[in-house]
Amino acid sequence: MNPTASLRHWRRAAVLLAAACQLLHLPGRAAEQSPRAKYSTSPADQAQCRRQLNLIYGAIQQYRQKHGMLPRWLSDLVPDPLADPRVLVCPFVQNFGYLKEWRKDFVTVPVFGDPGDCSYSYELCLEPFRWVPGWTTRDYKEHQMQLLGLGVPIVRCFAHRPILNLGFDGSIYPSPSEWEDNFVTDPKHRSALHSVHWLATNTPNQTALLITAPRPPEAGAGQIDLSPHYNATLFHLSQVDSSGQVIRACPEGLQPIGNVRFDIRGLVHLAGKNFPIPFPRSVQNIGIHSRCATLYLLHGTCLTAPEGEVIAKYVLHHENGTTEIPIAYGEAVRTRWFDPKRKAESRQPTPAWVSPPERVATISKALRLYVHRWANPNPGASVHTLDFESLMTESAPFLVAITVE
Repeated sequence: MNPTASLRHWRRAAVLLAAACQLLHLPGRAAEQSPRAKYSTSPADQAQCRRQLNLIYGAIQQYRQKHGMLPRWLSDLVPDPLADPRVLVCPFVQNFGYLKEWRKDFVTVPVFGDPGDCSYSYELCLEPFRWVPGWTTRDYKEHQMQLLGLGVPIVRCFAHRPILNLGFDGSIYPSPSEWEDNFVTDPKHRSALHSVHWLATNTPNQTALLITAPRPPEAGAGQIDLSPHYNATLFHLSQVDSSGQVIRACPEGLQPIGNVRFDIRGLVHLAGKNFPIPFPRSVQNIGIHSRCATLYLLHGTCLTAPEGEVIAKYVLHHENGTTEIPIAYGEAVRTRWFDPKRKAESRQPTPAWVSPPERVATISKALRLYVHRWANPNPGASVHTLDFESLMTESAPFLVAITVE
């Protein structure tokens, strides 16, 4: 076949393919019928993009493990560990046919500044954050994760309505253009979650308190008030399901766990080695100021550590001196999320609280919390303060509540 005949053959095939594609369009795909539509409302297109976001998430984890850091841009993932650069372009945008044309509406948005061929926004890029001098976009996202947990999106796809989000924890969920709305359950949440100024000018404790429930009036002196030390919210103990609904798995308020009542409203969260959120290594001088025979610590941890490794310790300062309480992984706690259907996940120690089955149905993972009981060898002696310290293992511990009797 000569070159001219070959070209005619290719053009005829292209016309036939385009006609076939138009015939295959289904109702509900109106956003795709125009060759220049900027987004899709099709569930089928969304499913394709979800599969691609899963590949990107796996590549980010591999990059982080190999280099000990997150990529500056998603294009840094190519060619290792991401061999196919097309993964960085949403399938709908690939069908759009001209990436540069599709991206032109986002040229002034820093998270779309990837120098490579990429249609996704990368929320952890190191571009200057225009609203806060000295901050990068990554700094702002880390502050949001400190407040809300690992469901905060790190990659977003604006080629769909609703928009698709890839959380730091690997969750993929839809949202409006402002994903924070998925977490808003109270008007005061909105002012905190949507305010760049608030996050930039307040400490994590001040921000956490803004969206933390007030102390229940029926809470007694035995339920220690941890409000002055909260640096994270109970959103850390929730998950976002595939529909975008935030599943709040943790008990809240004044709640009995076993035979002990706890005041559960926020978290005192510590750092771990390579943990992506800049929590502190220790929180000092948590006030107890009470005589007690027994002290109960409701706590947990995020991510695993080797069996028997001490991941944290409590240091009690009391009338008779100082007592250290070591917390060993596999003996006192295990990582907070687990698959309740796997017997291996039900090994000792026994959790004090596990998510009810109806809260697990859409996310497959259950939450577990543990209680450590410390018997005061001198019940008449007053416990003054408590220090909570991380030993900076791979596991990041957190304290939920303290009760004394």
